[in-house]
Amino acid sequence: MQRMSALERLLEAGQTAKAKAEAEQILAKKPQDRSALVVLSKVLLLEGQLEQAEKHLAVAEQQGATAETLLLRANLASQRGQLEPAVGYFRQVLSREPLRGEACFGLGLALFKQGKTDEALAALAKAVQVQPKNAIFVYRYGQVLHEAGKTDLGIQTIAQAITLQPKFLPPYLSLIEVLVEEGLALQARRLVQEGLREIPNHPRLLAALTAISLGMGDVKGSYQAASTLATQRPKDAQAQANLALLMVLRGQNREALHVCRTMESLGLATADLKMIEATAHEAAEPPAYEKAIAAYEEAMALDANGWKAPNNLGQLLMRMPATPPEKLMSRAVTVLEEAVRRQPAQPAPHLNLALAYTRLGDKAKAQAQAKAVLAANLPEGDELREQAERLLKALG
Repeated sequence: MQRMSALERLLEAGQTAKAKAEAEQILAKKPQDRSALVVLSKVLLLEGQLEQAEKHLAVAEQQGATAETLLLRANLASQRGQLEPAVGYFRQVLSREPLRGEACFGLGLALFKQGKTDEALAALAKAVQVQPKNAIFVYRYGQVLHEAGKTDLGIQTIAQAITLQPKFLPPYLSLIEVLVEEGLALQARRLVQEGLREIPNHPRLLAALTAISLGMGDVKGSYQAASTLATQRPKDAQAQANLALLMVLRGQNREALHVCRTMESLGLATADLKMIEATAHEAAEPPAYEKAIAAYEEAMALDANGWKAPNNLGQLLMRMPATPPEKLMSRAVTVLEEAVRRQPAQPAPHLNLALAYTRLGDKAKAQAQAKAVLAANLPEGDELREQAERLLKALG
């Protein structure tokens, strides 16, 4: 029993590798040692090795079921998506140990996945009542409260998890998302900044700060966060793309092109980077249109299913100066048709294709594409919807 306590303490301290190694050492000498079997099963379950976890659990169960083995059975079933058996096992644990926080917690999550929201909230509330300082329990309870429509209480509860464990990342990310959804961008940015004080330079928080600052029109703040993240992750294509985009927004086109070319030289070019390169070429003085077109074409090749590159190329061709003015429209139609083919559900390529057909004088095809935009059931006041409505009215 003393040995089991030591193994359990290792698990609680997060020293799973050491707990696993010690459990395996014990089992090498005593293959039927229940304590070691249970601890090893727990570690394997955490590692996602479900078959191996069940193998050791089955050996432990040969000596009779206990709350520990039943809890393992419940978690195993839950990870496999077998919610009904999981609920049954969790309830068996609670019939033996009514104040077992882990069982209340697991039961609550399983019930919520089954759509039994009220029962789930009651079980999670009990888990938090039993272990009020468990930040994971408090955090997940707050998440479920929010998802159940109890937004204010959910926000308060997730914030409580942060107070309990200021260096625990998941509640920051969830609460940031909730605040942004609620239109509280300023509060979300303050929370990100608070998180970065506790977890300095964390990539997920820096990425959130970049996005939120940019959404608020704070290009400077967004640039600072993106620059830090890009420095930390020189081979992270998304981090470099974010920085390059912000460089373009700040008018630093040469610097943006340098970032894009550096990534390409490392064999790390992406469609996003190529599209940013195209934007930088177009923004040059004078505009390097042919280089922009080439960059968009490379982006199309890098992401064979992406609609943005052909859509953006079509828009570029429509706004490029040409003699006669409609010289580039046939080519624009070709790439916009490709954008529609790649993603028929996206309204933007349909609208741009309608505009291209209009400039070619093909009224019927223009009307069909404009109607496809309206068929997307965009909300009242949506810019794409209003443009499509105006175009149809103008076409008669």
